[in-house]
Amino acid sequence: MSFDYKLFKGWPDRVKQRLKELSMTQDMLAKKMEVTLSAIAHYLGGRRTPPTRQFQKLAAILQVDPIWLQYGIDPSKEPEKAKFGIKEIDPMNPVNPIPILTWKQIAELPNLEDIDKLKQVEYVPHLYTDELGHYGLRIQGDAMTAPSGYMISFREGDIIQVDQAANPRHNDYVVIVLPGAKEAILRQYTVEGGKKYLKPLNPQYPLIEADENIRFCGVSIYRIGR
Repeated sequence: MSFDYKLFKGWPDRVKQRLKELSMTQDMLAKKMEVTLSAIAHYLGGRRTPPTRQFQKLAAILQVDPIWLQYGIDPSKEPEKAKFGIKEIDPMNPVNPIPILTWKQIAELPNLEDIDKLKQVEYVPHLYTDELGHYGLRIQGDAMTAPSGYMISFREGDIIQVDQAANPRHNDYVVIVLPGAKEAILRQYTVEGGKKYLKPLNPQYPLIEADENIRFCGVSIYRIGR
């Protein structure tokens, strides 16, 4: 069913419109979102805003583009605004497009506040945040591709959203730069027997013991897979 992208200004209203068009109740949405009905009520009442990853899941359930759901932009009709951000549309809404960097750029750019100095920075339309210090990376190689049957796997071409300010916790997926390396890598951060390790999901790659010489560049908080 087609719908008018311009019909509503606020994201709660856009959610309500899609629920109506899909004949979906709030209770059904809560079950699909794996949250409480009370949480959905807070969302639709505008009293609480879902984090980025929840917006992505919500958009998938409602069968719409995440950027339209969050900000009312139709990427097919406004490609340039979708690509480069929406500050020009709503200056009161402090959201920013997330830059997609390369693994080499991360290794060469210890201070990510200098992103704007890079000559070429790509932005993915459906990755926006109202927080500072987030960036994206495209997965390359198969070091984080898990054997068949595992719940989590990072395949070449997937995009991850990284929070550079987050402190790594046990089992988090972290972006790191090894001493002397020209490119950053992604590994799973684990703590076992008081020691810290950086583990690949592909068992063909070696386990790395984390020490003070390894530079942490953020924690992966979201993955967009194929």
